[in-house]
Amino acid sequence: MINQEQVVVRKPFLNGGGNQEDILRLLDDLEDLAEGSVSCFGKAWGLNIEEFHGLVCKIRASLPDEVRRASRVANDSDKIVLAAREEAEMIKEQAIEESNRVVEEARQMASKLVDTSEINRMAKAQAQEIMANAESSAREIKCGADEYARDVLSAIENHLAKVMGTIQKGREKLDVRISAQQTVEPIIPMGRGIRR
Repeated sequence: MINQEQVVVRKPFLNGGGNQEDILRLLDDLEDLAEGSVSCFGKAWGLNIEEFHGLVCKIRASLPDEVRRASRVANDSDKIVLAAREEAEMIKEQAIEESNRVVEEARQMASKLVDTSEINRMAKAQAQEIMANAESSAREIKCGADEYARDVLSAIENHLAKVMGTIQKGREKLDVRISAQQTVEPIIPMGRGIRR
């Protein structure tokens, strides 16, 4: 059962802005809780489960905001990539539609230029030039859309790589801290379990 002191101690950790000293102190409290239980064959007996889970919650609440944000970004990375792909595909489709519209306008303009034989010849030459320009413009639009989509995906990939690097560094620091604390052999007071 949680006593009044535990409730008072818990409140500073609810803001999510815990520092390293808070986390280390909570880990010490967790270690003390384990040491305070009776140990038999490497198993802890009589461990206060509520207090244990309370300390774990406090440790989670004390983690730096950067770790939480990085975790959320990593969890949402699939959504970000999917959204970027959808945006790139939409831009590509718009470019194709625009190029088709330009080509159709060129065809319409070319058909209007045909009247007489001399005008017809000139119109055909001009229509072919317009068609060539329209097709060249359409190719450039498609190429630009593909490059833009590639750049968007590349930027997202770089951002996700930085986030994953931050997460990895944070995990490595915590692993080093945890392994350093686990190397210290706990001393069990007399009468509280079996001495090693």
